[in-house]
Amino acid sequence: MLLDEPTSGLDPVVRTELLDVLFEVLESGERAILYSTHILSDISRLADDLVFLNEGHIHLRTPKEDLIENWRKITFRLSNPDLTVDATVSHRHDGDEHHIISSNAQTSLRHLSELGAQNIAETRMGIDEIAVEIIKGSKHVAHHQS
Repeated sequence: MLLDEPTSGLDPVVRTELLDVLFEVLESGERAILYSTHILSDISRLADDLVFLNEGHIHLRTPKEDLIENWRKITFRLSNPDLTVDATVSHRHDGDEHHIISSNAQTSLRHLSELGAQNIAETRMGIDEIAVEIIKGSKHVAHHQS
């Protein structure tokens, strides 16, 4: 099945019912759906693999679970304002307090440990938040095709 924005404009009840039907179609594993949407909450339930397009070209293709497992918001304390942390997609700081978004949390956390960062805390990101970072087209997001 090829679906382009199938839930756009639907009220929440009908949208949920349509997603339930689509999920049932996919359950057997005998069918696939190519689902194009800007409604990111739809894909979090249905998708196995995600493809992000930029000007008609594949920007990133990855299993949904890889995004969920790898991307994190990380906060830490370190007195280095010009710091570069491996796998960082975005970085802001206020004095010694740093906030990064990492596309590979293990790599970033390892690097922060090597740098002697203090008070390191990580937070999982939802598909919506990750997609926004990818769609913003950050130059730091790894281009990858599976």
